[in-house]
This record gives sequence, C-alpha cells and structure tokens, in this order.
Amino acid sequence: MLRAAIIGHGEISKAHRKAFWELEKSGKAKLVCACDIDPDAFERNKMTERDIKDSEFTENIGHYTELEKMLGDQELDLINICTPTDLHCEISVRMLERGYHVLCEKPMALSYGDCQRMLNAAAKSKKELMVGQCVRFYPAYDYIKLAIDEGSFGKVIGAHFSRLSPTPSSEKRADNWFIDPKRSGGCITDLHIHDVDLIRYLFGEPEAVCSRASSSVCVYDTVHSSFKYGDIPVTAIADWSMTGFKFSARSIINFEGATIAFDGRTVTVYPKDGKAPYEAELKNESGHFGEISYFCDVIEGKLENTKNTAQSAALTVKMIEKLKESIMLGGEYLLWEEGK
Repeated sequence: MLRAAIIGHGEISKAHRKAFWELEKSGKAKLVCACDIDPDAFERNKMTERDIKDSEFTENIGHYTELEKMLGDQELDLINICTPTDLHCEISVRMLERGYHVLCEKPMALSYGDCQRMLNAAAKSKKELMVGQCVRFYPAYDYIKLAIDEGSFGKVIGAHFSRLSPTPSSEKRADNWFIDPKRSGGCITDLHIHDVDLIRYLFGEPEAVCSRASSSVCVYDTVHSSFKYGDIPVTAIADWSMTGFKFSARSIINFEGATIAFDGRTVTVYPKDGKAPYEAELKNESGHFGEISYFCDVIEGKLENTKNTAQSAALTVKMIEKLKESIMLGGEYLLWEEGK
C-alpha cells in the first residue's frame, strides 16, 4: 500500500482526504500525515463521519507544522500538494528532488516557465508527476468523451461550458490568497482553467483561441473565451465575482443526433429523433478519487499515464497565458500551436 502525505491542509484538502479514505479501504493507498504552517488549519478543516458519509470514518493521521520534521518522521511514497498556487512549483520541485512521487493540485503553476521547471525535475528524478485536473476524471466526462470519440450521437456541432461562483474565500481568513493575483492568478488561472483543460481533453488542440475579461475583485474575474475548431463553436465562461450566487458548473455539448447536458450532478441526453430524454448511467465516484486512484496505478506500474500527463497540464497553463495575451489585445483570435 502506498503511503501518502498532504502538504497544505486547506479546504481543498478535504476532497483529497476523502478520496484517500476510500483508497485505504481498497488497500491501494494510505494517507498517513499532513503538514500545514498554520496549526489552526487542522482543527478548522477537520472532517467527521458526517462529512464523509461513512459511520466507520475516523481520520487518524499525523499533523505537522514543519515539513522537514514530517519527512524525517515518516516513510512516504507520494506527496499530495494542496497549497496555494504560488507554492506549487517550489514544493513540487523540492519533493521530486527528494525522491517522492508528486500529485500537485491544479493549476500546475502560475507560469509555463515554472511548469517546465517541474517537468525537468520529474524527468531528472525519474519519479511520477501528475497535476490534479480532477475534471478529467469525473464519470460524466468519461461518458461525454466516449460519445465524442465514438461518434455515438454523430458529430459535435457546438459546445458550451460555464463555471460561475461567488468570490472565493480563504476559509474566511483575512489573508485571502485567492484575491491576490500574485498568488492565484485570478479567476482565469484558478477557475477558468478547469474548462480550458477540459476542452483540450475532449476535443484536442484548437486552431486558435480568444478571450475577453474584466477585473473587479482580483484580476480577470469575469472571463469569456472561444476556441476555434474549424466551424464548430466551442465557448467557455467563468466568473467568480457573482454576488448572492451559489457555485454552478455546467456543460452542454450539441451533437447532430442529440444534446448532452451536465449540470454538475446529472448527465441528461436529449435525443433529436423525438425520443424522450434520459439520464446516463454513471459510476458514483468523485473526480478527486478517480485522479488519485489513477495516479496510484501509474506509480505502481499498473498503467501508463495517457489520460492526464504533466506535459498536458503544462500546456493548459500555456493556453491560459495565450488567453491573457488575447485579452490584452482586446479579444483578438490568436493561433494556437501546441508547444510553441
């Protein structure tokens, strides 16, 4: 069983810790400890059986506020990084150099240059590096990608993605790193990146991209982007400046023979032949569980990582940079050449 540690005990770590709980029951991996420089984070973000919805749940992991102390005390195979984005590159490189496999939360880093540093460290260490683009592992998108690849409903004729949110808080603390552009990169880098990565995953590389955005609470807080795939319109919007609004993530993919809509919980297929709409049958598991389970199999040599490579995650960050360039040019379409 792989032994894992989490660095960063913030809100997002809950999703990872829940996934490790399920993986431990299957004998695949065990979360043994967590580290955070804020000692209050362990109490603030503790989980109960109510959170996990399992009466047998007890979270029994070691808590550390000093990283070197944790690494010295524990025998570990896998480091799961859940820190603010500006720390992803530095900590990932250090852990890879120390000989650990690394699963780093998205976005991979704030710049493509830092992504390259991470890739180089992984290559030199010969350890596995994967980025937590968890949306690629949602059962809903497994279903949608298969429909696209196999042409189950004919060709795609259009697609639209949206993520709308109130301004994120840093656990109601005064030092809200989300609204510091030097730490989060703003909505375009932290939230919009999910759909940018998903679009590349579902449809491949576009011919060109463009974007327009406005800033209100941080930078690039309201973002509207388009991706050119021949004459097929593919668009995505993200906004984390919404007031009095609950988070929502929606996807609509329009095929020749049906429209598929995902509302964050249910995939509904609307056939165009007059038949009644129906819900797709999906596995009941989270994207975080899927990504961590997959990464464990990669580490164990049970499969090759073809679904979510670190190289692809780096290119998604590079595409975010291309979208920012388009914004600076007033929304002009810019050619997208993979890796250039």
